[in-house]
Amino acid sequence: MSLQQACIKGNIIASAGISNLRNYSSFPGEKIIIAADNDSKNSITNNTVIKAAKTLEMKGAITCIVKPPENGDFNNLLQSCGDQSIRDIIEPEITKLTKAVETTKLTQTENNSIEKQNDITNVKELYNKSSSLYYFKQEEEAKVETIVANKFLENHTGIYSAKIFNNSNLRANMVFDEETQKSWPALTIFVKNEAGEITGAKILTLNSKTCNKADIPEKSVGTISGSFAEIAQQNSKYSPVTIITKDIETALTIRQAGVEGKILCAIEAENLQNYNPGQKKRSF
Repeated sequence: MSLQQACIKGNIIASAGISNLRNYSSFPGEKIIIAADNDSKNSITNNTVIKAAKTLEMKGAITCIVKPPENGDFNNLLQSCGDQSIRDIIEPEITKLTKAVETTKLTQTENNSIEKQNDITNVKELYNKSSSLYYFKQEEEAKVETIVANKFLENHTGIYSAKIFNNSNLRANMVFDEETQKSWPALTIFVKNEAGEITGAKILTLNSKTCNKADIPEKSVGTISGSFAEIAQQNSKYSPVTIITKDIETALTIRQAGVEGKILCAIEAENLQNYNPGQKKRSF
């Protein structure tokens, strides 16, 4: 009540006992000031307050402890020195906590932005190291990953259209697998955002002997959300429809069947909902 009398702004809660401080149900990021008595002669009381603060921090709260400058409680301070003396102790801590939270949020946002940009940079490097699937059709000597990717499409999916092979979003790579400690050929499907920028990719690791999928889980890299791989461009003369599939095999099968319309691959089921139909001009 002394804090309320001093016009301290904030949600003021009485714990009704020192040991009950740690039982407060805080939410992550909540700014909490523990206003405790200055009981320098009782180490048990001080330790209980410190433990309570640590418990709240483990729940995700941001805490600090304030005490009157001399032995006693805030009510003693209010009666002896007035409202301003309490504000002089608590208001600077409120400012510090607020700035600390703002700095933490800014740092986290910056880190997320940097991490996302690094992921996209890595995906672009993966693209630069990749080979066109159509390369095998034009040259006498082709890279192993290109041969394997072509045979996978031809022998195991029935895809053999030159129009499909000649697609800048479908590439062949050699990728290193941490678990097997080996490099494997892979069919890589690159996705682009509305601006036509490569943001992510789905990697299908292939077995060079069978030219089928290797016993290695499919892997997504970079940013997939809101980005898609265009498998066929829209021809409004024949069909104004856009077809979106969750996996590359379905998209390529529809393309192979000669179905007219824009065909996009989301490469993940969760990404289907992120397509923006209002964006008429997408540069895939």
